[in-house]
Amino acid sequence: MEDIFVVKRCNKIIIHGRRAGENDHLPPDAEVWYRIADTRTQGFIGDGYDTEEDAQRVCRQLNAKSQVTARQG
Repeated sequence: MEDIFVVKRCNKIIIHGRRAGENDHLPPDAEVWYRIADTRTQGFIGDGYDTEEDAQRVCRQLNAKSQVTARQG
């Protein structure tokens, strides 16, 4: 049985603002974050995770629960 929930890596760009009177500002930072995608609906579950390990852990839990529910079906 294939996993219903998978971890997707997403790009995150952090824009640093500047205050009035400042001539220059820091360049944007490129970072990543992780979301859990539902392969059935192509939607996302939860708010997102800063580390891949956290996202993988929750993803495994969701897939385990969905397999139990499918077996009881």
